[in-house]
Amino acid sequence: MARLSLSLLGAFQASLDGKPITSFGFAKVRALLAFLAVEIDHPHRRESLAALFWPDQSDSAARKSLRNVLSRLRKAIGDRDAATPVLRITRETVQFDVAGDCWVDTHAFLDLSGDAGNAQHLAEAVALYRGEFLEGFSIRGCPDFDDWSILTREHLQRRASSALQQL
Repeated sequence: MARLSLSLLGAFQASLDGKPITSFGFAKVRALLAFLAVEIDHPHRRESLAALFWPDQSDSAARKSLRNVLSRLRKAIGDRDAATPVLRITRETVQFDVAGDCWVDTHAFLDLSGDAGNAQHLAEAVALYRGEFLEGFSIRGCPDFDDWSILTREHLQRRASSALQQL
């Protein structure tokens, strides 16, 4: 079992060593984790993340808010004490590191649903699809995050529909 487990299909769920994480505090902490866990292809500049989650704040206030949320997030997921942290954080960037001890349902879903010729993998992908991406989850005042969430939800819905059709 992975040390950190994230379920983003359906309602947001996170667990650490098999125990649910309840210490996120704010929705933006969970939203940042979800965003980073899905958008793993490259490091994200801090100023971009600050603008995504705090578009109405000044640059300096938004960056301070990001630092606070990152601190809460690292504490909630036990990243400071992990042998292999799942967050790669530098002064300029933040990135989710899949080499860390983690499991993310969207990653598994996309891997399994991409194997069109394997009925077992498609069935496993469909079983992982517990509901819409971040079902029932929203944060106020973050229109770009909402847009990203909707586009991600639609992409995953199309993959689930395709997997069901192939089965």
